[in-house]
Amino acid sequence: MADNMDDTLGEAELVEGLERKKVSGKKVVIGVGALLIGAAAIFGVMSFMGGGEDHAEEDQMEQMAQAAAAKREQVQLEEDAPTEKLKTLFYEIPAQQYNLNTGGQGASFLRVQIQLEVDRESYKSDLDAKLPRILDEFNVYMRELRPEDLDGAAGIFRLKEELLMRINQAVAPTRVKDVLFQEFLVQG
Repeated sequence: MADNMDDTLGEAELVEGLERKKVSGKKVVIGVGALLIGAAAIFGVMSFMGGGEDHAEEDQMEQMAQAAAAKREQVQLEEDAPTEKLKTLFYEIPAQQYNLNTGGQGASFLRVQIQLEVDRESYKSDLDAKLPRILDEFNVYMRELRPEDLDGAAGIFRLKEELLMRINQAVAPTRVKDVLFQEFLVQG
């Protein structure tokens, strides 16, 4: 019976020892993980404080070089371009009438008279040369508009912004500053 008791005590001690090893094994894993996280944090801080200066200096030098190159390019463009005084000028587009998209529910028309605002006399002659392209952009866009797209001030504003974007794409590098409606009539 004593042997049996010793065996039971031996097994209990063995189980307890194994549980301690599991617990201490978990502590080791947790400790190693914490150590790795701490080392990564220290490395990150050191990189930010020490190594970051090298990168910051490099970035600053690169930005300065880009700014200098942009300035040289701007000066060159100004030297090459004929001196032209900026002023507010308007270019009148002939009155246009467009069928609006009603989805087959009758007919609806938009009649507009538009002026374009530019700031150089040379842009006006460029607009003359590119007027067919401008009118083509208008025709393609306006025929897809629905009468409800033009409701209220928000609808008109969206139309102005869309036309301005399309005009500037069509006449680049000339730049139109604004689209001004002189007449805007929806009939339907």
